[in-house]
Amino acid sequence: NVGGGDAASTIITAATNTGAAQDTAAVTAERVQQARMQGYEGEACPECQNFTLVRNGTCLKCNTCGGTTGCS
Repeated sequence: NVGGGDAASTIITAATNTGAAQDTAAVTAERVQQARMQGYEGEACPECQNFTLVRNGTCLKCNTCGGTTGCS
């Protein structure tokens, strides 16, 4: 018996890990959806590196530090 476990416990462990991964994916998808609803574009701010850039006309503005992506 390699690893000291039996086949049933291996299957249960694999099923549990799969369920946890699905839960994590669902939480991540929900967070992405919430961020998109707040207007975040998904790019990092060039000044503070936070992912809080929102569309400001043709440019992006950071909600964290106020920096822009080259616009005045």
